[in-house]
Amino acid sequence: MRINIDYLKQFLNIEDAKIISKHLSRAQKRDVWKELFASVGLETTEIIDFKGKDIFEIEITPNRPDWLSHYGVARDLHSKLPELDFHTPNITDRKFEKNKDNFTINIENKDDCGRYIACIIRNIEVKESTEGIKELLESFGLRPINNFVDVSNLIVTTIGHPIHMFDLDKLKGNEINIRRAQKGEGIGLLDGKEIELNEDFLVIADRSNPVALAGIMGGEYSGVTQETRNILIESAYFNPAVIRKAAKKIGIKSEASFRFERGADILIPPPAINMALDMIEKSESHSLDISYYDDRFPADFVPKKIQLDKIYPSAYSGIQISENIAFKILIDLGFGLDDRGDHWEVEVPSFRVDIYGKQDMVEEIIRVYGYDRLTSEIPKTTSSIVKMDVKRELNQEIRNHLTSIGFFEVMNYIFISPEEHSFFSRDRDFLEIRNPLGKDFSILRKSLFPGLLKNILLNFNHSIPGVGLFEYGNQFGIANQEIQEKEILAIGASGQYQKENWKNKQGQEFDFFIFKSLIFSLFSKLKISLILKDKHKQFFDRDCSFSVFIKGQEVGHMGILKKEILDWYKLEKPVMLAEFFVSGIIKNIETKSFQMWNKYPSYDRDLSFLMNKNLKYSQLEAAICELKPDSLENHTLFDRYQGKGIPEDKISLSMTFSYSNNQKILINEEINEMHTNFINKLIKKFDLIQR
Repeated sequence: MRINIDYLKQFLNIEDAKIISKHLSRAQKRDVWKELFASVGLETTEIIDFKGKDIFEIEITPNRPDWLSHYGVARDLHSKLPELDFHTPNITDRKFEKNKDNFTINIENKDDCGRYIACIIRNIEVKESTEGIKELLESFGLRPINNFVDVSNLIVTTIGHPIHMFDLDKLKGNEINIRRAQKGEGIGLLDGKEIELNEDFLVIADRSNPVALAGIMGGEYSGVTQETRNILIESAYFNPAVIRKAAKKIGIKSEASFRFERGADILIPPPAINMALDMIEKSESHSLDISYYDDRFPADFVPKKIQLDKIYPSAYSGIQISENIAFKILIDLGFGLDDRGDHWEVEVPSFRVDIYGKQDMVEEIIRVYGYDRLTSEIPKTTSSIVKMDVKRELNQEIRNHLTSIGFFEVMNYIFISPEEHSFFSRDRDFLEIRNPLGKDFSILRKSLFPGLLKNILLNFNHSIPGVGLFEYGNQFGIANQEIQEKEILAIGASGQYQKENWKNKQGQEFDFFIFKSLIFSLFSKLKISLILKDKHKQFFDRDCSFSVFIKGQEVGHMGILKKEILDWYKLEKPVMLAEFFVSGIIKNIETKSFQMWNKYPSYDRDLSFLMNKNLKYSQLEAAICELKPDSLENHTLFDRYQGKGIPEDKISLSMTFSYSNNQKILINEEINEMHTNFINKLIKKFDLIQR
């Protein structure tokens, strides 16, 4: 929408406004106008220099069709700056005599066309508009055609309502029909396009054929030309949804459709006709021969009325807005207010199609009053305190992480067979189903592993070389003669971990070390430290069976499935499994808070040593976590060797220990003393031989 500042002056006393001083430079005036437009919600996208005059291209939000005119913009600017005196257009209120022509208007469906006015003028002279009118239209980005078409374009930009003019002598049958098009009909439009019509299109038709696409564009055949002597002026209201659908279907965006599809003012067609007649009369320089006028208004317009409590603007916005200010703003914006004591009954003007409730009116008040007046205080509320569901948040975070590293979530039945139960539990007090579907579904599971193993086998049987799976579910048991349910997170992996590629021709299989690193990455994400301790489980391989501890509390187990169970499930590749009690994890979840990064550097110290080969690394790691000094932030095993030069009962390990302090820079003497004391404790505990 283009706004010509000079043309805006017919509605606002701009010259008297202190904010737009005559002493400002042109660039300064542009900035003032941009700020003023922005203050009411209008964004300036471009400023055009048209023959030395400033033309502002402004962005219109879809819900504000009343801004699509100089008059509508002027009204909002006046509400923001009351010192800009606002003037309504000077339009003649005409009284039409008895119709001389035998002419008829037929509206097929009042839902499609809520109002239609037709006015016939005879004995006209079509000619070029004056240079002033042509220059004004060009400043709006419109092409002058003739004095009649130019009038319709001026009215659109002035008050925002499209009107259309037909060559009366080209209409057949002395009638206008507002109806849906029939399949197979067509029309040639003013822009030269030929359109094939169907029932989705609303048309203006004479007795025989469509002569215009309602609310979009007139037909080429019935357009006003130099030869036209008698015209019919249309001013109407059409259903926005119908116009929007038709315009989108044929890909046409005209000045008329741009406005009608957003919602026109159903009360403005009469003033639009009268304004057109005033302009034509001025152009013709004599009184007009009006032979017909009819206003078809099938359904009476009932203005929307909303009750607005006087304290509501302040209560809803959270800032104090006096009654007088709220009242003045709404009046200036065109609302009608009837004082009912503690509230106003507000009548919504017909041009504000975006107002539905009292919240919308408060938004209007704040928009004019100033968003900069809103404070950052938390509003008062009677809602109860919303507590975060820690369990739900944890489960979702675990799901997100496991899926991000290649695992897939599965869901299995809670029923297993007696053989599967015996593999994973020695409990004799188990829950047995009285009327199971079959033997394989006769016991409530004590472990989630049976389901995961069946899933892994299913994937292998479908030629999937490797798979990582996890499941959330309940395990069932009996304690103190009561049924117990515990939520479990079970994780399993087997087969190919990494596919063959140009760098790794052999690919890589899942092993326990890869599986363990993936599990630890999950708990590292949760900021939880795990400790593994050797503990034989009947279903794990004796050399790889661990209990998992968090802060001294056992929360699960992990290991490699023993071969006997692998054979029963007909699995050929090793399977790594882990189970965790969700309640045990939740207990150790800390409240998330910002932690400052350590700005001080870390220092590494390496250690190579011989260790008894019967001693497991998990035991060494547990001791490191137990004995480590506060400044030891990380430890890494970077080499393992067993062979030539190493006694048969020993294994050589090399590790890096990283030290850092978040309060100060550590000096070499401190680090060396700290490291030596720590290593001596490890050597003494495990009879290590330092190399």
